[in-house]
Amino acid sequence: MAESVRDVVVDVVTRLAPEELPLLRGLDGLSSEEVVALFGRRQRGEPLGFGLAEAAALATPVVWMAVDEACRAAVGAGVRRAGGGLRRLWRRGRARPAVEPPVPPLDERQLAAVHARVRTGAREAGFDEPAAGALADCVVARLAMEPGAPAPPAEPGSGAGRGSGAPLLPEPPA
Repeated sequence: MAESVRDVVVDVVTRLAPEELPLLRGLDGLSSEEVVALFGRRQRGEPLGFGLAEAAALATPVVWMAVDEACRAAVGAGVRRAGGGLRRLWRRGRARPAVEPPVPPLDERQLAAVHARVRTGAREAGFDEPAAGALADCVVARLAMEPGAPAPPAEPGSGAGRGSGAPLLPEPPA
């Protein structure tokens, strides 16, 4: 079974920021579209958009928005290639599907774009460079996996995971 943006986000957050799992559980009642709207809402001075200054160092919104953008870009490119009839269906409003759309396979160029987007988003959210890189590496590794395959273990010394001794997330401001 193909996996959704939510599945990818849950896997990455479980591995690198398990303290954010309550946030993910709080999003269970929302569709992927609603989560994107929530995380994408711009508030005054809030770089991530969802209005919680103390939450600016969360991995969840960075990963969700980057994976969602990659999926939309990949699906949009397919719709453009398919021609007018499919494009008209795409533009027409549809009822929310019972199952979230799957993450399409991404090529190397698309994975590189996701890596750059996650790294940039993480830096803007307050992650230090090693943590931003580890988060981006984990997201791309997860997207490159076959659906249903077990996630690769975090590399020692990468700043990812609990065993490395280095926290992924920066300390919250005092």
